[in-house]
Amino acid sequence: MPRASGKDFAEIFGYAPDDTSTPARRQWKSQECPFVGNTCIKRINLPGSGWVVSGACSVANKVRSGGTEEVIICLQRLYDNGYESLQACARDAVEGTPPIFLADEFSRLKVAGELPEDYIVLLGKNSGGEITLRNTAAQLSIDWVMAHVNSGTLDLVVPCEVQSIDTTGSYRETWQAYSKEQPLIPNSGHGMNWANVWKRLIPQLMLKGAVASTSSLCKQGLYFVLPDRVYVQFEKLVGRVPQVGGPGPGVLTVMTYALGPEVSAGNIRSLVRRRVMRVSIPDFAEAFASGRELLPLGLELDRKVDSTLARL
Repeated sequence: MPRASGKDFAEIFGYAPDDTSTPARRQWKSQECPFVGNTCIKRINLPGSGWVVSGACSVANKVRSGGTEEVIICLQRLYDNGYESLQACARDAVEGTPPIFLADEFSRLKVAGELPEDYIVLLGKNSGGEITLRNTAAQLSIDWVMAHVNSGTLDLVVPCEVQSIDTTGSYRETWQAYSKEQPLIPNSGHGMNWANVWKRLIPQLMLKGAVASTSSLCKQGLYFVLPDRVYVQFEKLVGRVPQVGGPGPGVLTVMTYALGPEVSAGNIRSLVRRRVMRVSIPDFAEAFASGRELLPLGLELDRKVDSTLARL
């Protein structure tokens, strides 16, 4: 099967979009996420059929330099290999190598009286539910919390935010062509919702970082897992914030990921960690609030208002 010549998918249901092997087509038919199980959370609206599961994991975009960039657009893609990205955060935050449990396994061991002295529990949407906080001023949910228990006592709480990026426009025709294994694949009409970075993602990160800073058990700060390409967009807005030496109160630890090398048909690409960065949450917030990277837009505002008045 051919590929689209312009904007395209990089993965659908975990496999290359033109992969017609038995494992790939079986995954399409199941409509399940290959990384966490359960029905895929991505949907597409098809005329006459309504909303159906799309399995869209990542897309491929042409860039000005003439090359192609791949962008993970589903956060569950970041949970590959048994939530390895979250386990990496837990290992980074907690000394030693205590076992790490999802909620179901923790509950089973607890009932059986077989819990070890030292362990970590991952709490989130697919494991016990997200921790939701609220008061008269705000309500927010923490994507994941890693709870370290030592000798029966909750010793450390490690909140972790996980984000990908949404698309705009439509990739419907491209998706349908791959779904039906058509001989010609049209280019996708999707765009990237980069505006969400400064509208929603950065403010959420700052708010959750402030919450972590007021917790007596968040001794290692806040962790942030996201695609490397998405963090590049963060850097465009906040600039390069000075890094600190290690995790701790008031520290944001960022771990970025990208797709690994291409693989043969019937196989799923690995998830590769690209960067680990640590910054002070107050420094990160100040860099964003100062607008120093947005100064050219301020000058553009002045120019455009002046030219508009001249036209009227």
